[in-house]
Formats: sequence, C-alpha cells, structure tokens
Amino acid sequence: MSSDGDFNSPVVTMGDHSVVMDMARAEADAQTHSAKKFPRSIKQASSNMEAMASLDEEAASDSMYSLPRDGKVIEGPSARFAELVAQCWGNCRVAARVIREERDYIVAQGIYHDLETNMAISTEVQRRIVGRAGRRYSPDMIATTGNAACSIARRNIILAGVPRAVWRKAYDSARKVVMGDVQTLANRRANALEAFHRYGATPDKIYAALHIAGEPDITLDHLV
Repeated sequence: MSSDGDFNSPVVTMGDHSVVMDMARAEADAQTHSAKKFPRSIKQASSNMEAMASLDEEAASDSMYSLPRDGKVIEGPSARFAELVAQCWGNCRVAARVIREERDYIVAQGIYHDLETNMAISTEVQRRIVGRAGRRYSPDMIATTGNAACSIARRNIILAGVPRAVWRKAYDSARKVVMGDVQTLANRRANALEAFHRYGATPDKIYAALHIAGEPDITLDHLV
C-alpha cells in the first residue's frame, strides 16, 4: 500500500529471484557486521555448552544418541546437542534442506557459515525411502524421512563447523551424567554421611572438618 492509500501499487513478489537474492545478501551482510562487532568468547561458549548439556539428567540424555549396529552400540552427540552447540557458539548461520529426491532415496544438505571467520562448509546425507520389499514410502513417510535427514545433516555440519575442542568437554560431561558417574557421587556422599552419623559425627561437623559449606561441595577427593 502506498502513502496515498493506493492498493494497486506494484508489489514485489518472492518470485522475483533477484529481489530474493538481494534480501538474503543484505541479511547475511547485517549478521556478519554484527558478528564482527560482537565477537564470541571461546572460553565462555565452551563453558555455556558444558553447563547446558549437563544441567540435569534429561538434558544430558537428550545430548546423546545410541543405535545398535551389527551387534554393537554406536553412540555420539545428538541433534539436540548440536543445536545447543550452535546456540552457545553464536555468530553462525546453519541451514538444512532436501536437495534431491530419487526413486529409492532422498538427499539432504546441511550448510554452516561462520560469520566471524567467513568459513562456509556443507555436507550431504542420504536416506532410503523404500522398504525391504522395494516398495516406495508413502508421501507422508517420505516427508518424515526428509525431515529426519535434514536433522542429521544439520547435526553433522554444526559439529564439523564448530571446533571439536570447543564442544568435546560438554559432551563428555553429559555422557558422565547419563552413565551414572554424577549419580554415583551423590550416592557415595549420602552413604558416607550415614556411616559417620553412626559414630556421632553430624553433617555440620563433617563439613567443618572438610572446610566446605555443605553436601554438594563434597568431591571425590573429600570422600577419599
């Protein structure tokens, strides 16, 4: 609508490829400018990743995936963990889309662009869309498979674009929570306090002897 209320003014549609490209380029330029003005802190990003990935058991569990393959269990960082990594890392653009559909499979592409270093990479993920009998999936199932392929492509490209040294500690911490190390420590704390209580050593006396504020501050070294 023009300033004089004329609803018949020309409207630029998304079909105009050059306009779309100009808009995308302007958006990327603005994000790059912002990234240069407010650069990330590697130390802070790594610390935030670790804190969020090991926030609680549910967060830690969501950070991992495990799949049975040929009698073995394959595990690794999940798509949810990759999203956490990208959010904490910041100053990057991530996208994924299905770029090709054949009779038996579809191909999804993941794209990562670091706005600070101007490094851009892409990867492709292929997923079958036929069953064991060779019958092609229904349209809804093909769409679902496409979404799953995009999720995997997005995960792969984020974990490839963000240096492993930055997110490795966060993943290791989440894994320890899932595997029970943190829970084991909590149990050992409770058992130790209960054992000392039988001899008249109250928790307050134990905390004072260890020079700590309370039970959450008891570490493995204190238990020894």
